[in-house]
Amino acid sequence: IADEASLAYRLYGGHPTIYERHRHRYEVNPQCVPALESKNLKFSGKDERGQRMQICELRHHSFFFCTQFHPEFRSRPASPSPPFLALILASAKRLEARFREEGSLLKPGSGFESRV
Repeated sequence: IADEASLAYRLYGGHPTIYERHRHRYEVNPQCVPALESKNLKFSGKDERGQRMQICELRHHSFFFCTQFHPEFRSRPASPSPPFLALILASAKRLEARFREEGSLLKPGSGFESRV
């Protein structure tokens, strides 16, 4: 995750590299990336070679976050994966407040005990 201003960067706690389980059945044609990005779709996560698009976001949208990987495999009841936690928080209109509480980066599992 190269863009520090991206939602992906904020969801994954500022880590530039994340490890998730993949299954690449469909891929984005790299030749189409400039055209898609010109329409406000942003590819914020790519593989280590920068060739496979792993995460995309829609600019100027309250919450639009897509992945090629399976975040459900890393989720646990008290420690949901960042995309799942963010989806729930965004649905409850609490994502931005949580970013403010945690210094602009999401920290899954933090504060769980105080919120139960």
